[in-house]
Amino acid sequence: MKKVLSLLVAMAMVFAMMSFAFAEAGTFAGVGDGKNGAGSIEVEVDVNAEGAVTEVRVTKNGDDAGISDPAITAIPALIVELQSANIDVTTGATLTQAGIQMAVLDALKKAGLDEAAWTEKKAPAAVKSEDVEATYDVVVIGGGGAGLTASIRAAQAGASVVLIEKTAALGGNTLIAGQGFNAADPERQRKMEMTDSLRKELESYLELKPEDVGDFGEVLTTVQAQIREYLASGENYLFDSPELHMLHCYLGGTRTGLDGTTISPDLALIDVFAHSADAALDWAESIGVQWGDTTSTILGAMWPRSHGLVNGNIVPILEKAARDAGVEIMLNTRGREITMTDGRATGVIAETSDGASVVLHAAKGVVLATGGFSANAPMVVEYNNYWPGLSPTMPSTNSAAITGDGINMAKAVGADLVGMGYAQLMPSSHPVDGSLFSGIWGSAETQVFVNKEGKRYVNEYAERDVLSKAALDQTDGIFYIICDAKIASNPERIASMEAAGNVVSADTLEELANKLGIPADTFQETIARYNTFVENQVDEDFGKPNFGEKIDTPPFVATPRSPSLHHTMGGVKIDPQAHVISTEGSAIPGLYAAGEVCGGIHAGNRLGGNAMTDFLVFGSIAGTNAAEGK
Repeated sequence: MKKVLSLLVAMAMVFAMMSFAFAEAGTFAGVGDGKNGAGSIEVEVDVNAEGAVTEVRVTKNGDDAGISDPAITAIPALIVELQSANIDVTTGATLTQAGIQMAVLDALKKAGLDEAAWTEKKAPAAVKSEDVEATYDVVVIGGGGAGLTASIRAAQAGASVVLIEKTAALGGNTLIAGQGFNAADPERQRKMEMTDSLRKELESYLELKPEDVGDFGEVLTTVQAQIREYLASGENYLFDSPELHMLHCYLGGTRTGLDGTTISPDLALIDVFAHSADAALDWAESIGVQWGDTTSTILGAMWPRSHGLVNGNIVPILEKAARDAGVEIMLNTRGREITMTDGRATGVIAETSDGASVVLHAAKGVVLATGGFSANAPMVVEYNNYWPGLSPTMPSTNSAAITGDGINMAKAVGADLVGMGYAQLMPSSHPVDGSLFSGIWGSAETQVFVNKEGKRYVNEYAERDVLSKAALDQTDGIFYIICDAKIASNPERIASMEAAGNVVSADTLEELANKLGIPADTFQETIARYNTFVENQVDEDFGKPNFGEKIDTPPFVATPRSPSLHHTMGGVKIDPQAHVISTEGSAIPGLYAAGEVCGGIHAGNRLGGNAMTDFLVFGSIAGTNAAEGK
């Protein structure tokens, strides 16, 4: 970063003295719009008597923690160093960067400085980084969860490893994800009770026939035997198994496209995925991850097998483990081309953000872990085979860096692609910017969705595509997640969210309805009816199979939501050993892939909480096999 951002300070200060000599000295506050909406970035700017900015401090950052950090660190320092708000660097947090610049300009205007001069004056060019050429055993492309996992496992297997990341920070989408991990976990789930509604859900699987589930017929037979044994035992713990997880992946992922074709998860991949999940859970603990003592249900997970981290975000833990294992990490370095020698992947040609050439040779293997393409809406629309009328301007929950680079690089060397027509919308996104965590709600069983007419319209425990399709059919594509004080238990958080315009709260349901502008009588009747379903553990309207508590304790909170692009199902075809498969059906020697860059695992729809399991399982396989040249 220092090489990229090293600049001609003296030249910048001369510009400052020439252009801004008549400012009012002092400290001035400014406000800008970041990733999470209007006013989410606030700054203080110190200006001296000569009109130069001496310090910029970000005093409020409402954007996604972690992914916005490089912009929060780099942009204020550059504005001071360059004496210009016309900064063009890649931080991986484009909207945060723009928000800081907007806030600084707001402050400078209050200081009496010429706003046009600060935007028109180009920053002096940075000193270009040196070109690099080096050889490692394993080259990993992409610094998100899958890439970090692969790099650690490769290093633990004895390989020399370099990881490149195109932005200024590690983490990718993992940094802004919900940190949930799905796994059948007997140790934790035996401590939890089976509810009547979940027991009925299990019993419903006994009515399925093997021919109903395609290639997963033997899986169903195994699950049915497990369920019968469980029911006969008289036990009341929360039942689960890897095979039930597999069945849910099939049921939740089998989808029919707009062209009439049906896609289902790859049985061999799902087998490895579900049966390796518990081991991946343990490995994550071995490098410092702390999981909660119980499981819950992430939205769209279909079963309470979602584990939550209790010690923050997994990315810093993975980064520390990677550095401790000796992985070399190159930020601001974008992969451009996979190099091939005699049909084998042997490295990558990359470029730094300031234009320096990076040529990395891989003696044993190259791992692709660049994520999907949900931040590239036009690309999603180009391949779309699932969502009628999908807009090329639909907002995304993703990091701005998730644009399909690795998929295109793999395609260029003959990799086969699978499931590219399927993308997942996140139903519970911010209606304007697509952000995920600008609202208040609990586990899926506790959530109640109400439309602008004050009515429930869907089973809130359903898969994400089902929820998204239902939401898009509502007035203006808007709905509200309703919760009470048992979920919204932090008054300070409610106040902060409400001040930012992200939630609405009230002491009564009638008052909440009036604030939302929805029919109060209908809304109150809806919640009262839902509460009877909780009492009886039966949803007579939409068949919700699992319930939290009643909505009956003030204050009541509503979070406006609307679907946005979240996860692309399609990508590079792999086998259970994480080899990339060519269009001819054979493994491409030396080339591996893991994470959202891959297709076939989740078919047409990913279960909530399966993404972290995916990258930990297949990241481990890809890194280990690349190191061993398998």
